[in-house]
Amino acid sequence: MFPLFPLQRRHPAGDAHRFRRSDRRAKTTLSRGDRGSRWLTLARTIVACILLVIFSRRRWRRLDDASLDVGAKPSFTPRKMRGREMHECDKLATSWIDEQRGAHERRVRARDDDAQRRFLYFLHIPRTAGRSFHWCFLKPSFKDHELCGNQYTGLRIDPREPTCDFLATHDDYSLIERFTEQPRVVTMLRKPSARALSSYEFSIEVAARSFGKEPVNTTRVQTRDVWPWSVLTRFMDDELRSYDDAVNADGRNKLSISNVYDNALYTPFEDWAEMKMVHDDIHNGQFFQLLGLTNNTDDAVEPRAAELRECALWRGTKASKMMMDYAKERLEHEVDVLALHERLDESIELAARQLDLPLSANANFVDPTQIDAQNVKSRISKVATSFKSDDASDCVDVVGFSFRFSKLKSEALKEASFRERYASVLEEGVSMRCGVDKSNVQIWPMDSDDDWTKNFEGFHIMTVAFTRRVDSQGGEDSAEASYDDVPESARALFAVLERHKAFETLIAPNVNTDETYGSFEVSAFGVFIDCKPDSGTTVKRSKNVRRNVGEQYRVCEANQFAKYKRLRKNALKHITDRIDGTYETFSSSGRKRISQRVIARVDELNFLDYELWAFANRLFDARVRAFARDDATEPLERLPRKDFDTSSAESGANEARNEAEVDDTAS
Repeated sequence: MFPLFPLQRRHPAGDAHRFRRSDRRAKTTLSRGDRGSRWLTLARTIVACILLVIFSRRRWRRLDDASLDVGAKPSFTPRKMRGREMHECDKLATSWIDEQRGAHERRVRARDDDAQRRFLYFLHIPRTAGRSFHWCFLKPSFKDHELCGNQYTGLRIDPREPTCDFLATHDDYSLIERFTEQPRVVTMLRKPSARALSSYEFSIEVAARSFGKEPVNTTRVQTRDVWPWSVLTRFMDDELRSYDDAVNADGRNKLSISNVYDNALYTPFEDWAEMKMVHDDIHNGQFFQLLGLTNNTDDAVEPRAAELRECALWRGTKASKMMMDYAKERLEHEVDVLALHERLDESIELAARQLDLPLSANANFVDPTQIDAQNVKSRISKVATSFKSDDASDCVDVVGFSFRFSKLKSEALKEASFRERYASVLEEGVSMRCGVDKSNVQIWPMDSDDDWTKNFEGFHIMTVAFTRRVDSQGGEDSAEASYDDVPESARALFAVLERHKAFETLIAPNVNTDETYGSFEVSAFGVFIDCKPDSGTTVKRSKNVRRNVGEQYRVCEANQFAKYKRLRKNALKHITDRIDGTYETFSSSGRKRISQRVIARVDELNFLDYELWAFANRLFDARVRAFARDDATEPLERLPRKDFDTSSAESGANEARNEAEVDDTAS
């Protein structure tokens, strides 16, 4: 029930209205006979039109009634709150808030004195960059046995006696009511209109991945099974499926799309924002998730959730104000860590201090870096091309790997004089070990444009080129086999890298490195074999890389960004294949086409979220200033600088963090 806002009705005519506009004009053929026949034909036409109108009105009414549960707009006119209802809401809100405060005090008294070892719960509000915060920062800070596992489709731990230490779900605060002891709580907020827009885009993208069809059964968590996407994405599934059926029936129904936010393929954003399912599951969702009163709240835990939601939505009433005041109180005093989407880096740096999860600590979960593997493959290709001659009998095999010495930082490698001496020593030692000229061994920056100023946590690339000749019968002038401990061929060196023995076999014998350089780490490696039937580049990623939490966050963030672009590109290609012309992807420039009137309307619909988000910004500022003023407190640790390019991201760098909170491919 939404008593506050006048909701415009959307035309409910259905697919025929959307895809067969040209058929709406009935064509009546009048005979050229006598006048009586003309009048008879005209009368029949009039009667047919009247019957068609009556039937259509009944059909539309049935469609409206049947669609209320899957997203149609409420058909009632808002009314003012009666005095009795106002009194009942005030009474209900007062008693509920008192109960919540009492329950929180009991959980606090029951918990262990060791606050730093308390259970940590990430209250993950959808479309707030929670995926990056959870997967790239919080998860690497815990050991495997401390993680509760994936609980997004249902809680499978006993909250009264959890045997793990870290849980993240889309559940609301009512989940905490099931705990005996008060856990540490972390949550993240985002500007309401941006969150609603992101939810709209994401529901379309996920539906487009399979274009309305259910994914093949898999053991992985499916986005469609996780609230609120179990509602929003399935609605878009129906829309895309209807369009697909119409096009398959008649190719003339194909659409051309000039505005991805307003077209006939799926519900335009302006109309979508007014739908009942969006009111239920997105609008003011941050406010209700914090209070534990969402449309997803377990009735067994909070049977009054629907009534309390309705009371809160009566804008300007005492009950609504009391619940807002309590939401602010909970955010400030019951939630241990507040993060903001718009200030994600600062949020992580502050959270690391508040939760005692140092960014400089060793990451427990290291994501093999996809970016490094791509850079290695690209570099191998360039080197192979540079060594290739016009003589077809000359073959060039190239091995490349990204590596670092843990204590050798990017700042040192930026200095040309140091870098040249460092590279010369490595190139000479490795060339002796591999039996090639020194010029065949080269040290490169990770950046594809050979820019050493960019920070890749100290990682850089080494390539080793092996030249050989083949005769007209395919025979070689020397065998590829080599002693186990002497990698004098590309395949032998690649095998050394696969066994994670690069330092012992390749570096240590001829290069003197002391403790100031730290440990040797390889993140990705590959090989190109020339003049063979199976010629091509094979690249692998190492699982033995060691990083601290801050470094791991940056690598994970870059991987999430790359994965997000790939998923979006593949998903939206399914739309392009089914329309006339091209389909412009969701983007910051595309968002500018949306009327400011529509954005203002969305913020108005989210009046509870907007007030809470504004308060959260003031609270976050105060906490940052408090740390800065405290002379007894060490300065906040800073995240490493990020270097991956997000300039072409869908709506700025922050959207790179908005990869599916629970993705179809997530484990």
